[in-house]
Parts: sequence; C-alpha cells; structure tokens
Amino acid sequence: HLPNDSGVTPVENRFIDLYMPSANGEFVKLYLYLLRCAYSGRDLSVSSIADFFDHTEKDVRRALAYWEKLSLLQLQYDEDGNITDLYFSTEASSSVSGTVSAAGPDVQPAAEPAEEETLAPAVPSRRLPSARTMSAARRRQLQEQEEIRQLIFVQQQYLGRPVTSQEVSNILYFYDKLHFSTELIDYLIEYCASKGNPGARSMEKGAQGWYLDGVSTVEEARIASAGHQKEYHAILRSLGLGGRFPAPAEITYMDRWLGVYGFSLPIITQACDRTIRTTHQASFDYVDGILKSWLENNVHTLEDIDALDLDFQKKKLQSAENTKPERTRRKTGSRGKQGAGAFSDMKQREYDWADLEKQLLQAQQAN
Repeated sequence: HLPNDSGVTPVENRFIDLYMPSANGEFVKLYLYLLRCAYSGRDLSVSSIADFFDHTEKDVRRALAYWEKLSLLQLQYDEDGNITDLYFSTEASSSVSGTVSAAGPDVQPAAEPAEEETLAPAVPSRRLPSARTMSAARRRQLQEQEEIRQLIFVQQQYLGRPVTSQEVSNILYFYDKLHFSTELIDYLIEYCASKGNPGARSMEKGAQGWYLDGVSTVEEARIASAGHQKEYHAILRSLGLGGRFPAPAEITYMDRWLGVYGFSLPIITQACDRTIRTTHQASFDYVDGILKSWLENNVHTLEDIDALDLDFQKKKLQSAENTKPERTRRKTGSRGKQGAGAFSDMKQREYDWADLEKQLLQAQQAN
C-alpha cells in the first residue's frame, strides 16, 4: 500500500504490455489519470474528468465503457443509469484504498466487492496481415458471394464510377484478412464517403487504423472515428471558440484538414492564428483557403511555411522594385557632380493656396 503523498502512481506491466498497444491514446490517458486520482484519494465526476481533458462527457463515458469491456474497470450505476462508482480490477490498483466516485464528491463509495475481478484474456499486439497471401482461387470465391458483390456495388454508388481492381482487392482484404464484417466494411465505405474520399487509399488507411485499434464492430468504429476530439477542441481554441463542441459544418472542415489534406495540428493552428490576425474573426472558410494554398505548395512542416513566407516577401520586394519610376532606379552619380541640378528630377510639391487660406481663416476664428 502506497501513502497518498508518495508522489508515485504504479502501473502494472501487464497493462503496458498487453492493453496499452492496442488502445486508443485518449483512453490510455484517461485510465492513467484515474489511477493517479485513486492513489491520491481524489473524488471525481464524469464532468470533472471531461473538463480536465477538454473532452465531452460522452467521450469520457466511451473510454470508461472501453476499459469496462476489457474488465479492467468495474462500473456501478444508479437507477437512472448514471455512473456512481468505479473499481480497478488490476493487481496494481488493488492496493488503492477506497474507490473513485465517477458521479461526484457527494456520492458515497460503495463497499468493495467480495471477490476481485480477474484480468480479461490478453489482447495481443496486432500486426497487419499481408494482402499478398490471397490466392486467385480464393479471390474468385469471395467475389461470387452476394454480400461481397453488394459491398462493391455500394462503393461504386458512392464513387459515381466503376470500382478499380485495387478497390475490389481492398474489400476482399478487409473481409478475408482483417476479418471485418460486411456491416463494418459498409460503414467504412460510408465513413470515407462522408469525408469526401471513398477511394482505395482512404479506405485502406481507415481499415488499417481500425484493425490496429482492435475495432471489430460498427459501434467500436464510431467510437474510433471520434478520435479527433482533442484536435477539434485545439482548433476551436485557436479560433477563439473554446468551451463548446463543434458544429457539424465545422467538423466537416476540420476532418478535411486533418484527413483529406493530411495536415498536422501545429500547421492547422498556424493557419487559424493567421486567420484571426487578418480577419479578426473565426472564419473556417478563410482557414480552408490558407490550407489549400499550403497544400498546393507542398507544405508539410512549419519550416516549409517559413520558407514559403520568405519567398513571398522576396517576390513582393522585387515586384515593388519593378514598379518604381525609371528615374528613381537610375543611378545619378554623386551629389557633387550634379551640383544644384541634383534635385532637378524631383517632383515639385503643388499647393492649393485657396484651401490653405481657408484653413488659416478657420484657425484664426477658432482662436
């Protein structure tokens, strides 16, 4: 048993070795935070956890449900379905005295279960199976199945054109090698289409990510698809819109920047900062214009942006130099040689004497 002020939060090696590699990063952070709070004796609520991570309460409940499904947490609920308490079922957390309340500090911890839950079966570290091991005979067999033909038809409808051989191969690979259900593949097609790109490369990346995260159902895919929550909130904060959940139209923009354009969060927030400095308002369309320009100029890092800015300034100076009158660019020699004629080319100032006289009279009357 560790004292509350030890400053140390122990984590089981089994968690690191077996569960962490295949878990969503946000879920891992929440689990570690719960451990830390348990060892320090803190009371928690779903809302306080959401505030700490700048997530929604729905995101927190998803993470808790994930660890409960793996039997690493045991959740207790009231009659209305609200979480009232949670317990850790790992050996490392068995030394923690008391429980962590997930409903709020006013909820009293329930009694410890008589028997500690055992660990769920180990989740293996996943590796992507090779697509090259599918034989021609197996490929023909799969393509004759009605459900596979239906999936190919669905993708063709989203694409608005016949599918390519690579797109067909992907569907067969998802089904036969990744062991995705037809419902999950159908959702993958729909998901990629909603992001504006239901083609081969987009679907391949999406499927590989889900497989490595252990996604096997449509519901788990929906949870995994919400993995940009942290990025959403960071972008909103950059635009001065923090403290709320993004609107559907805003999510469409941000998913395009993160997924279709493939920009990192620092580059997107840089575009947001420039938008605010230029327009003095949060304009998703203006940010999109900046990022489109950077995409066309092959920007991949912040250093690329600096180089692009420098090149722009050089071209701007050159353009200004080229538009100067010929006499200002012509060398005139030393002042001594030109003597009094040195200023002969300067444009003489012309005054409106009537207007000056009027201003003078107004000043005298004011005095």
